[in-house]
Amino acid sequence: MYTTRLKKVGGSVMLAVPPAVLKTLALSTDSEVGMTIDNGCLIIEPRKRPCYSLEELLEQCDPNAEISEEDREWIDAPAVGREIL
Repeated sequence: MYTTRLKKVGGSVMLAVPPAVLKTLALSTDSEVGMTIDNGCLIIEPRKRPCYSLEELLEQCDPNAEISEEDREWIDAPAVGREIL
């Protein structure tokens, strides 16, 4: 069991996580974690970012949606590098 201290930083209270815990859980600064309370205990669990396939992403797209003016300008813009179309 690790012991740590809650500290006030600005308007927030921060929980210092020992490096050994971060390493064990493969976490680092800006890692996303979930927090729950179970029977008076604070439980912090790593959250993995979802990994979507191209098919799953395309399922969310509407091929009949109108193209915005900004997108139309981008599509019609001339190449500025070595783009291959």
